Amino acid sequence: MDFIKQIGIEFKNILRVKFLLIFGILIFALSILAPILGVIGQNSEDKGGGYYPLPAIGRVYARSYLAKDIYYPGGGQEPIIIDGVTIEPDNPYYWNVQNLQEQLKNPDSSMYGFEQPGALDLWISISEAQLDYFVRLAKHITDYQDYRVDLTWDTRPLIEKFIYENIGTADPEALREAIGWFMGIDDQTFKEKYIDIPAEERLAALDAIDQRLGTLFDVVENNNFPRYIELRIQQENEQIKSLEEQIEIFEKDIIEHPEQEESLNEQINYLRKEINMILDNNIPILEYRLAHNIVPYDYGQWQNRALDDITDSRRQLQYITIMTEEEFNQDQWTAVQYGSYANYVAAMNEQIANLENEIIIAQNSLDAGKPDMKYVPDGARSITVGFLAFSIAVALFGVLTGGWLMASEVQMGTIRLLMIRPKTRMKILMSKFLAGLAMCLALYLAGTLLNLVLNGICFGFDDFAFPNFTVTGQIGFFAYYIPKLFACIVPIVFVYCVAFMLSVLVKNIAVAIAVPAVCLVGCILTMFTMFMFSVSLPVMKAIAFTPIPFIQMYAFFTENSPGSMMRQNGVPVSLA
Repeated sequence: MDFIKQIGIEFKNILRVKFLLIFGILIFALSILAPILGVIGQNSEDKGGGYYPLPAIGRVYARSYLAKDIYYPGGGQEPIIIDGVTIEPDNPYYWNVQNLQEQLKNPDSSMYGFEQPGALDLWISISEAQLDYFVRLAKHITDYQDYRVDLTWDTRPLIEKFIYENIGTADPEALREAIGWFMGIDDQTFKEKYIDIPAEERLAALDAIDQRLGTLFDVVENNNFPRYIELRIQQENEQIKSLEEQIEIFEKDIIEHPEQEESLNEQINYLRKEINMILDNNIPILEYRLAHNIVPYDYGQWQNRALDDITDSRRQLQYITIMTEEEFNQDQWTAVQYGSYANYVAAMNEQIANLENEIIIAQNSLDAGKPDMKYVPDGARSITVGFLAFSIAVALFGVLTGGWLMASEVQMGTIRLLMIRPKTRMKILMSKFLAGLAMCLALYLAGTLLNLVLNGICFGFDDFAFPNFTVTGQIGFFAYYIPKLFACIVPIVFVYCVAFMLSVLVKNIAVAIAVPAVCLVGCILTMFTMFMFSVSLPVMKAIAFTPIPFIQMYAFFTENSPGSMMRQNGVPVSLA
């Protein structure tokens, strides 16, 4: 009982040390600040802005983007008003419209270099048709994250419609030259596809294009999601047809050029993988979207992230190939990176297993209709697990506390007062040690608990009710989280013990604090360097047998972190 009282006295003594108390309060304040800053960050993101990816589109759109600043909104641009439609600078079609307007203002510019009579007039007509097309789209689609944007960048049907409508009245050479600026096509293909076909076939093609454009405008103007899926599946089937035609060409090339058989077969295999990806992933996922009304790019629907995970993992699995030992030995960079063929195979198998697990977890989550934590990155669960990094701040507090406890008694001369008390040296040391450790653990657990409650208030307690998914099934969030919470205590205890040991041995506050603090920061920088610069597998394996990776224990539980990188590369890091 006296020993427990002594621990309590030492605990109070620590609280009287002003710099430790202030530092502890600042660290504790992180528990409160983190959720508040998270809410502010989310609100600022909701206001818009940011960089948008460039879609794969035609020549006019691409050229207009290359010359412009693609940061939205604003950029000093004024809205464009055409036929009563106001097109803001952050509209997906703003640059298309602006570029076409500028081109039509000066159609006689020598940059086009038309040689055939009538080609310029045809070019103007096509440009005006495209301008009308983009203005019509801009009236209904105002956001890059609108799922309908996907269907609109390809203006080939619009151009083909123009060709079929003018093939009987315009000079074919002039028409070919006019459309060449919008759609890359050689003379022979143009002749075979548009000129040398029966009138009935041309009319049928025109009807098919009219029907397709009608469906497109139905999707755009009426927000018709089922027809969107219909068009997307049609596009995927057309892609399959195009890929099969390319395979036929390559197979003919093999017969004519047998010396190129190996390289041509590689291209054929690639095209067949693309076909399999469409059949096994793209089309089924589109059908799944339709059945469950999952609108693409709407990341308010967590299912989009799960479907993206499935698609990305399947695509990576499709192109992962394990080299033979002979190929491995010939690839010097890979040989150096992995050290041995056995290491390489183990790492590749680990990557394959991780990708397969990603698919299983995503599919289990979709089947259960409940989001895994990773699919709600701005939810209370994800943010709570991310706050396990708080353990590093507490570890630093542990360094200060452990380094101060005994060295301060020696340097200030109060050690004599301790020694004259009827306490053994062991009891004095243990009471100080346990009081300091209790202080660190109390700070860690209190800060974590407060943060968890505030995350629930700020980001929704209902998120905690959802389970987390594993390969074997689902697990309640707290059953998933609590073991990780306690695992992150290990580095706190470790660095505190090192600092306390130095405090006892060297009896110098500066050394007892500085040495473990520098080592703590050094471990973090080492792992960061490994993460950023792809350190070779043998080096990672060597580091795995040191305390370095385990100082950042939380990193083993978060994605895209040094700890997760080591495990994904097949490094045998055992948390136990």
